[in-house]
Amino acid sequence: MARTRKNRNKDRRPILKNFVQEVVAKNKGTKFMINPEGEISISDAISQLIEPYKVDAPNYKSFHTLVGFACVAWNASLLPIEEQDQMLEKMLTEVPSKNENRAETLRFLKELMKRKRRLFPNVSRAIVEYKVTDLGNDFHIAVASTLEK
Repeated sequence: MARTRKNRNKDRRPILKNFVQEVVAKNKGTKFMINPEGEISISDAISQLIEPYKVDAPNYKSFHTLVGFACVAWNASLLPIEEQDQMLEKMLTEVPSKNENRAETLRFLKELMKRKRRLFPNVSRAIVEYKVTDLGNDFHIAVASTLEK
């Protein structure tokens, strides 16, 4: 008997606890925040950033890729303008794909960057790590970010 997505739903607290442990292990010495009190949650901000595109990402792989692109675009948007294209180009050269796909991906990343600047113009915390978890009937996004500049 196959389990339905709803039956696989999990409590989110252990997901966040495990994510914190993973971030600490990978980023020794880096100061980061997860859901800081009184500040916007970057996880929620990424959810808002990708909202119009979620319909095109119905499965875990496509949703994880969408969140990854949003995190790259978020961090690129924090750089000085003259460094943004350089970062995006570097990222695209590390991803094997055809030239037409690179151009399309670059357009999409720039669209996400514009959306980030419009929705969260005063948020300058960079993303350190992110994790997407399949909850069965939904996906959970956890993001660790740097301290505000």
